[in-house]
Order: sequence, then structure tokens, then C-alpha cells
Amino acid sequence: MPRPRRSNLAQRSRNAIRQRNIASQLSDREREIAREQRRVSMEQRRALIRASQTQEQREAARETARLETRNRRAYRTDEQRNNLQSERRNSSSINLNRAAFLYDCTIDYSLHRLVCIGPMDVVCQHCGALKFAGETPGLCCLSGKVKLPLLVPPPEPLYSLLRNI
Repeated sequence: MPRPRRSNLAQRSRNAIRQRNIASQLSDREREIAREQRRVSMEQRRALIRASQTQEQREAARETARLETRNRRAYRTDEQRNNLQSERRNSSSINLNRAAFLYDCTIDYSLHRLVCIGPMDVVCQHCGALKFAGETPGLCCLSGKVKLPLLVPPPEPLYSLLRNI
């Protein structure tokens, strides 16, 4: 009796790493072309499946999908519905990879479901600057190495205008 085959997890992970490296080196145009090719391939597969099904099989599959959807919706609570609705509304198709370098002022990034900014409640021990919790300590003043001079108050006409704002 032959020995059972061992799974080759190391090879899979090496292949996965290689695939990820290749994908990260593609330009946006190449990624778009690859995405379009995958979409066309999926459409062709779906067309083959539809062609091989009878009308009764298609109707049975539609009916099953309809019942599953109805049951899923029936068992959702109001809170789940509201969460799902706000998640869909807030999760636009923003690619956050390198988003800081391609900032778009029309997008409210704080509403994205993967972004958690939080309050600025950490105080730098060197300069007293307010920072976010995940920021590198000492980055604002290079751990006390950079000291800015205090700002002098503006001349009187400008000072009174700024004070009344």
C-alpha cells in the first residue's frame, strides 16, 4: 500500500510569496489588464455553466438562492441591518495602499471601515505636542533635538482681527 502524500506547505507559501511579489511589481495599467482578463475568463466560465444547465436546474438554483436570501434577511436584527447599511455606505472602493502619497481631499478617509484614527490624546514628553496613539514617539521634535522659538504676537490691527474670529 503506498504511503499517503504529504502536503507541500512550504512550496505553497513560496509560490504565494512569489505571486505576491510579482503582483506588487505590476503597474496600475497591468493590474487593470489582468483584472479585465480574469473578469472575461469568469464570464466565459459562467456562460459554459449556464449552457450546460437545463431550464429547470436554473430555476431551481434561483429559487434556492432566493429562499436563502429571504431567510438571511429575516433573521437579521435592526442593529445588524443598520451596521451593514453604514458599512456599505462607508466602504467605498478606496485603495489605501500608498494613499498618503495620493491624497484626495474629496474622500473622507476617517469613515473607511479599515481606518481607525482615534483621538489625539498622547502628549510628547519633549515638546508637549499632541499626537495620535500609534505615532512614533519623539518624531515631532526628534526627541527634543529640535527647539522652535516662541511665536511673537502679531501687530495690533492683525491681532484684534484674529482675536475676534
